[in-house]
Amino acid sequence: MTKTLIAAALALAAALPAQALSFEGALTQGATVAADYSSNGLLSFDLDLANGAPAVLTWRLDEDDLLAPIGLNAVIRNNTGVGLQGLTLTLDRGSFGSVGSVTRLFSGEASSVTGSGGTRTVTFSSEEFLDVELGNALGGAGKTDWTLAQAGLQAGDRISLTVSAVPEPEQYALLLAGLAAIGLAVRRRQA
Repeated sequence: MTKTLIAAALALAAALPAQALSFEGALTQGATVAADYSSNGLLSFDLDLANGAPAVLTWRLDEDDLLAPIGLNAVIRNNTGVGLQGLTLTLDRGSFGSVGSVTRLFSGEASSVTGSGGTRTVTFSSEEFLDVELGNALGGAGKTDWTLAQAGLQAGDRISLTVSAVPEPEQYALLLAGLAAIGLAVRRRQA
């Protein structure tokens, strides 16, 4: 009787759909919030990027995820007050297979998507203050999801995706001015 129950339980467990792409959490700063909508073979999330600080989202791969290219779609929301010049997406392992649609809800299409391997930078022709859709997260006609290449990935691996705002030119100028001031201070100490 016990063996029959164990066999039935194992058969039932094998018949259930696999829990693929398990979301393990997000490291965010300030009021930034992430919501996961992933399913078999699809990384899908909403990121309420309240302050423009980088957010790191992590998933664990299961065997079913490696049967076909892994899709990716997302909505980066509530950029009001941030004014994004663009976004940088960085994978800690693996790489992007293909780049799909990028739709700006405030002012149309992205200017360009550049990068290779595990890093892509989406640059906007003008600042984006509302939402950006990567792939076909909202189910619109003519939009395609991004994909992740599977080379080197195995079941049980963890994939982290860092989403960060591309700094504005003024921020680069401030950074360079700060570095120059530090260099000058170090030089004066050595003299």
